[in-house]
Amino acid sequence: MNGTRRATSQDVAALAGVSQATVSRAFTPGASISLRTREKIESAAEKLGYKPNIIARSLSKRQSRLIGLLFADWTHPKAADLLKRITEVLTEHGYKVIVQSASSGRDAHAVMLDFLQYQVDGVIVFSAALSPETSSEYARNHVPIVILNRPRVAQTTSSVSVDGTGIGQQIATALLARPYRRLTLISANQDSPIVNRMMDAIVSSTAARPDVQILSRLTGIDGYEAGKQAINSIWQDKSTTPDAIICTSDNTALGILAGCREHLNIHVPAELAIVGLGDVTVAAWKDHNLSTVRIPHDEMVNKSVELLLERIQDPSLPAQMLEYQAQFIARGTT
Repeated sequence: MNGTRRATSQDVAALAGVSQATVSRAFTPGASISLRTREKIESAAEKLGYKPNIIARSLSKRQSRLIGLLFADWTHPKAADLLKRITEVLTEHGYKVIVQSASSGRDAHAVMLDFLQYQVDGVIVFSAALSPETSSEYARNHVPIVILNRPRVAQTTSSVSVDGTGIGQQIATALLARPYRRLTLISANQDSPIVNRMMDAIVSSTAARPDVQILSRLTGIDGYEAGKQAINSIWQDKSTTPDAIICTSDNTALGILAGCREHLNIHVPAELAIVGLGDVTVAAWKDHNLSTVRIPHDEMVNKSVELLLERIQDPSLPAQMLEYQAQFIARGTT
């Protein structure tokens, strides 16, 4: 080859003295071909620098072996772990992953249309809200979608999420079993259905208790530094200080805990209980010992991939909506 173009299977066939179909069989796992012929073809391919076009071969079988992954929540404390886990599980099943983000100014619908142009076999969506139009377009193209960490909005779309109502009920039960009666609720994202259900469940679980007050319900507070700032602001008015703060992010809760210890001399948990969400690794460290809620992310990822691959193999299967139960972990901050 003169270096001006890539080598093709026709070039390999000509150099090896075989047909193009024989070259194709040589690079197809399990195909019938003699060892001598395979070695001759592999030698010619190495000399020419030829690499088989996996995408073209897959499309000829009406499957691209590509999965689209739309990731919309990069601030999630376990975003990197989830991305790693999803790609690993799909790779184990012989699929390649195309990752796109909907948080860079492009909306989810535009990204999903891009995936269709790549002729993906299916899409996993993490924490993004899909429009009914997007779901309808995918249904027309017979491409399955699984939404992870958010309930579905269309009957044609599967979803794997966590029971937000159950989380709120567990937290309320744990706090009311202890002497905490003045609660402040802090959420990172007011657009998350799971978070809203969690907070609503805490409110409804305490509504029948005249001795319990929801002092405030703050939103848009996310992260360690935001937590430190929040506790300084909350503690300025001594007449309305809570005795328990519930956060929808462990990182925010850890910032609140740091603010209590470093600047305000608030004794946790004697004066203030702190509850996070997510059970990040550092939450269990001895210096933090944060009470939190553990979400079964690995099981949810595995189930999401399972549902997607089942519908790729059998498009007649109905979409499913599954909710996993989380677990309240009582540690030193309650």
